[in-house]
Amino acid sequence: MQTWTIGNYVIEYWEDSHTYLVNGIILPSITTILKKKFGNKYQGVDERILEVASQKGTNMHQAIQDYEEDGVNDLNNRELQNYIFLKKHYKWQVIASEIPVILFLDDVPVAVGRLDQIIEINGERGVNDFKRTSVLDKEYLAYQTNLYKIAYEQTYHISLSFVSGTHLREEKRKFYKLPVNEEMAMKLVKEYLEEK
Repeated sequence: MQTWTIGNYVIEYWEDSHTYLVNGIILPSITTILKKKFGNKYQGVDERILEVASQKGTNMHQAIQDYEEDGVNDLNNRELQNYIFLKKHYKWQVIASEIPVILFLDDVPVAVGRLDQIIEINGERGVNDFKRTSVLDKEYLAYQTNLYKIAYEQTYHISLSFVSGTHLREEKRKFYKLPVNEEMAMKLVKEYLEEK
């Protein structure tokens, strides 16, 4: 179990069951809410393939985190090298990584999650999320990063200017600035809560 204390809130995360609690109350993850609109994108895919893909995604995230936190640069890791290339090309600085956030509605916690990065480009800060999927779903990523932006601002009381995504997979490397549309994202949250 991992635990974070943020102001008056204690977040607990139980990895074996992918369960989040905030002050002892089980809350859905932001990913769970996204499944309401997008469904299970991997339904029908062989479990072994999903397990391998999941492990590769975890390894990519860990390599980036090790690079950012400890300066570990695995020159044989193509995705890490592509990440470093994009970071230099777009001149972003990483402000924080793997940040727990709480999403509120009318001052009540309704969802929780962890975003990949807060980055700064030309003095402006925003959310950056990594994807290792074979095909990037930009609509899903826009909803996800907008919800992370809102939750980050609500949790830490710090404004963000943009949302972005980084697509890394073998030889693929692409950085996307995405549209900010908080109303669209919160509509999805309200629909999820109404059906619950």
